[in-house]
Amino acid sequence: LVLIPCPISMPPVVTPTLVNGKGSRRGGMMALPGVSFVVPIYNKADRLDGVLRQISRQAGDFARQYVFIDDGSTDDSLEMIKRATAAERNVIIETQENKGSANATNRAIALCDQPYIKFVDADDLIADAATSTLLRALDGSAACLAFGAAVYYEDESAIDLTASVDSPRVEILDRPLRLAMKNSLFNPTQCLARTAAVREVGGCDERVVHSQEYSLTLRLASRWSLLRVSAPVAFIPQDVNQRLSDDQGKQLQRVTRAVGLFMRDHPDLAVELRRFACRRAASRSWRFARRWRGASILSPWFWRYLRSLFGIRADHAAFVEKCCDAFDAPVIPGN
Repeated sequence: LVLIPCPISMPPVVTPTLVNGKGSRRGGMMALPGVSFVVPIYNKADRLDGVLRQISRQAGDFARQYVFIDDGSTDDSLEMIKRATAAERNVIIETQENKGSANATNRAIALCDQPYIKFVDADDLIADAATSTLLRALDGSAACLAFGAAVYYEDESAIDLTASVDSPRVEILDRPLRLAMKNSLFNPTQCLARTAAVREVGGCDERVVHSQEYSLTLRLASRWSLLRVSAPVAFIPQDVNQRLSDDQGKQLQRVTRAVGLFMRDHPDLAVELRRFACRRAASRSWRFARRWRGASILSPWFWRYLRSLFGIRADHAAFVEKCCDAFDAPVIPGN
């Protein structure tokens, strides 16, 4: 597969070279462009059976590549992947010392040989029709990425992974950077992206070690439109105690840091967007400090928030990065 460089105005529609000259016919669809399934893994042995099962059950006639990066697991994750994929074609399994999900994801992106990437978090289940639903929406559009809805569950027996939406509503998010700065729009399992576009923006920001999708979202949203598809594609367990995003403080800190670094990397960003990012970061840090740290209106976080309302005039990136400190303060018992 030869990837065509992605122009600034519109990502290309790439026709794939199918694996072994044919796609995998699952679900009776007409042939679609190929997809690389990217799965970074760190100590997920207790979840992998379901994750791998759902990847193998993806409906649709399209070429498939599977890229697994074991990020230094100390459990049985690696052996489980090898056993489960022994009969599959076009599988890459690589291991490395633990470097974080952003690095592992970027390593997988470099190995992809299909024109689309389906990201999968190794905790989550994807609906049988998840990939084909997103692929039908994105292929032929001018957007760089499509994302669907997430469903949170406690018991897998209570969810229907075979259900699909025949004609889901597709919303075009033009100039989505402000929206992406406001809130995280999706987790990795909810999205499918053009490989060429992901590579053109440099993948994930590895300076934000334990987070991959948010920095990538900012980079993509600064260049192209996104698609929001009204169909459930990702099923996320409620009780994943080791999932890093369950620690709200750390997750908010990573999001804030990603925005600050993005602003440093894009000095030509519009002033209005820079000031908006400052307001969001200051509001986020103040609300967190007040709720979980017992901060009062005499705290620096309140005054930083107040300053942001009047418009920060210079060094916006430094202002946002300073907001990260709010999430490091010790939790006050009882809060």
